[in-house]
Amino acid sequence: MPRKYNIDQIILRLLADHDLSRQDIAEKIRETLNRPVSDKSINEALMKLLEDRRIQVVDYDLSVYNDVKRIQSIKSDGIVFSLVKKDPFEIFMLFKRIDSEDVVGAERAYKKLKALFKAKMVVAGIKDYTLFDRMIHEIFLLDPKNKEKIIRRLSWALSNEKGSLDEFKDLVNYFKVRDHY
Repeated sequence: MPRKYNIDQIILRLLADHDLSRQDIAEKIRETLNRPVSDKSINEALMKLLEDRRIQVVDYDLSVYNDVKRIQSIKSDGIVFSLVKKDPFEIFMLFKRIDSEDVVGAERAYKKLKALFKAKMVVAGIKDYTLFDRMIHEIFLLDPKNKEKIIRRLSWALSNEKGSLDEFKDLVNYFKVRDHY
């Protein structure tokens, strides 16, 4: 009978620090437990966390191919996972990271925000999938004072806080109206 090591909890602790590939997660789990853990058990824990929307796929690490020129299959080891962040401050920090000089960090922050936005759109019953990119473009064109206010409101709207869905709908309507002028 296989042993239960609470792999999902270990994964959540590992991802609390930074995004990790499946390969890095597997190595760190085995290192933490100091014993062999099957890929099947790790994959099962990752899928459970994905289904529960506690983690998300944010990138793919091509370095798992070790300079192979002709890639014919996708290795699951390259999938990069991140915690789903739904706290207003953490979401606000993702917006700040988009505006940073770190291109890789900015791209990952953008992907995380887009995933949060799409999830909120599903809850709100909105199907305009181009809206996120249009909103981000508009936000970063605003003067700094208004930009900061909108980012704070959007951070709240994308969170799990009470009233955030209504705020989200209000902001979506605001940007839809702006599109027509």
